Amino acid sequence: MKLLRFALAAGALVALLALAAPAIAATTTTYHATFVEIGSGGPAAGVSCGSATISQLGHVANQCIVFNACGPNCHVRTITFDDGSTLVIHESIVGMISPGQSSAAGANAPLFLEITQTIVSGTVRFAGATGSGTGTVNTVAGSVIIASGTITLP
Repeated sequence: MKLLRFALAAGALVALLALAAPAIAATTTTYHATFVEIGSGGPAAGVSCGSATISQLGHVANQCIVFNACGPNCHVRTITFDDGSTLVIHESIVGMISPGQSSAAGANAPLFLEITQTIVSGTVRFAGATGSGTGTVNTVAGSVIIASGTITLP
C-alpha cells in the first residue's frame, strides 16, 4: 500500500513539473532598433523598405513597412533575417515634434514622428514572439527610425 501511495505521489509530481516547464521557458529581452529606409519598396505605393540593426537580434538587410495595412494609422513592418526568421510589428503614429520655430522652413522643416510598436508575430526563431516599444521617426534624414522596447520569446 505504501508503494502505491509513493507511486501516485511521484506521478503527480512529474505531471506538475511537466506542466510548469513551458511556463518558465519564456524570455523577455530589451531591444534597441535602428531602421534606415531608403524609399519605396518597389512599384507598390505606400511601402518603404531598407535595413535594420536590432540589438540582441542582429542586422537585417531587408525590412519593409506597408502603410495602413492593418487599418488607418496601423502600419505593418516585416523584418526578414538572414536565416529566414521574420518579425511582424504593427506601428502607429502617436505624435509629432517640430523643433523650435522650424515649421517656418516650410517643406524642408525638420519633423519627427513619435510611434508605438507592437510585435504581433514571428516565424522560425521568433515564432510566438510578442512585445512592444516606442520610437521616433526622423523624416528629414530619409526616414531613420530609432525605437526600443521589449520582446518576449516563448
